[in-house]
Amino acid sequence: MKKSGGLFITLLLLILLLLGPLALIGGSVPLGFNEMISALGQILWPVGDTPLSPTLAILRLRLLRYLLATMVGIILGASGAVFQGLFMNPLADPYVVGTSSGAALGAVVAITLGGFSLFSPSIEGISWFGLSGISLMAFIGGLGATILVYFIAGFFPRSTSSTTVLLAGSAMGSFFSASISILLTLKDRDLHRAFFWLLGGFSGRTWDHLGFLILPTVLSLFIGMMGARPLDILSGGDEQAQSLGLHPSITRLFLSIGMAIGISAAVSVAGTIGFVGLVSPHIARRVVGPRHRIVIPSAALVGAIMLVVADIGARTLVPPIELPVGALTALIGAPYFLVKLLKRTAA
Repeated sequence: MKKSGGLFITLLLLILLLLGPLALIGGSVPLGFNEMISALGQILWPVGDTPLSPTLAILRLRLLRYLLATMVGIILGASGAVFQGLFMNPLADPYVVGTSSGAALGAVVAITLGGFSLFSPSIEGISWFGLSGISLMAFIGGLGATILVYFIAGFFPRSTSSTTVLLAGSAMGSFFSASISILLTLKDRDLHRAFFWLLGGFSGRTWDHLGFLILPTVLSLFIGMMGARPLDILSGGDEQAQSLGLHPSITRLFLSIGMAIGISAAVSVAGTIGFVGLVSPHIARRVVGPRHRIVIPSAALVGAIMLVVADIGARTLVPPIELPVGALTALIGAPYFLVKLLKRTAA
């Protein structure tokens, strides 16, 4: 029996808020609850030019990571729900049209060729609206890859089926991955930094990254909710959608490009983090049913919770070493799908 959508969303919001104190307390340098409350008071109600204490500095960094993980998780979860509905494929994820691979290629270009171009070879280098050259190139690469996939798929001037777009996205993803391998082979001195970035995480991010993510997060939710009814119509097939006055190809293009903006922003800030956008829509759909008006915000919150939990784990499981967040989400997501596969096989 499916639960009320409003009740489930409220429950998810409550869980996300309750994870906040855990995210602030947990880490290689644990903080007590009283220390956390005192430091939060200094952040919210600063007194004069009080010097920044070590506890306050640690708390500010953890608060930033909690907010970044929440926003990136919202983008990936909502995008995953949209793409699974858009292509009627339960294995579709936010990276299905090459967005992730394109963003990764852009970042690796900035990392490996930064010393020979306008892009700084370090995360603290040349910035644009507060973003490093790496983040900027990742954003451009992700968005550009999505647009390129639609051109290759033949959207102009021919209509594009979901299968054609998926094949084009898969082909371009392989091409981008091969290009990354070649670059890292030629520039092996940058291998460690590029590899750690590709695995995803929030270490070294700044409040500028948070400010940059606000608009893409709102845009992803807004476009996703705008597309909720068209996605419900598309679930009946392209022919039925056309009979109801919906143009499937234009709908796919609009929603794909719109969601790619958010995905590109998320990848440019956090690196490539897998399974969040794949698993969260399945969890949401299992609880609230297939209506995208409820599935999209539910999947967004499930994605946020998954990523906050993964970030807490990355900081606390093997202190003082920080694990890649993307590796932990894969460890969470892969068993989920194996169990799901076993249940389906048994049925």
